[in-house]
Amino acid sequence: MKPKTIFLMLPVFLFPLLFSGCFFHPEKLYPGPERPKQDLTLIKQTQYYDLRPVFILAPDEGSAKDIRIDDLGVIVSPGTYIFRGQYYHYVTRESSRIVTATVIPGESYFPVMQPVSRMVIADTPYRETGDAQMTVKAGFTYGIWCTDEGSIAMKVLGPYE
Repeated sequence: MKPKTIFLMLPVFLFPLLFSGCFFHPEKLYPGPERPKQDLTLIKQTQYYDLRPVFILAPDEGSAKDIRIDDLGVIVSPGTYIFRGQYYHYVTRESSRIVTATVIPGESYFPVMQPVSRMVIADTPYRETGDAQMTVKAGFTYGIWCTDEGSIAMKVLGPYE
């Protein structure tokens, strides 16, 4: 094999190795060593991932911090937890991209900045839910989301396997 071919094939084999670790696993929020799944609870967000994120209030050495729950979820011990939700809008933002413009067709080109509008999520939420206190049991997977009425809803999705 040529050295150039080896360098081109290297990313094909390295990317699965790099991303096979804990990158695609739920975040562990309980202290101590690993425990069996029947003693734990998985909570994941099931709807409105971008515009209505849900946070779990996790104790952190005397203070509390909000940890976002995503579609991969968080693993917690059974018990009662406090959840918060935020509501965001899409907003239009102007950016620019470089395109080439023709000066003399077929002979010369020069770069030009072209304005582009794109939809992005707003920087600040327009509404927040109050603190919702919910109890979870061991061995189950729960789905959580922000409702249209401004509250947080949770349902059992099945056993935690």
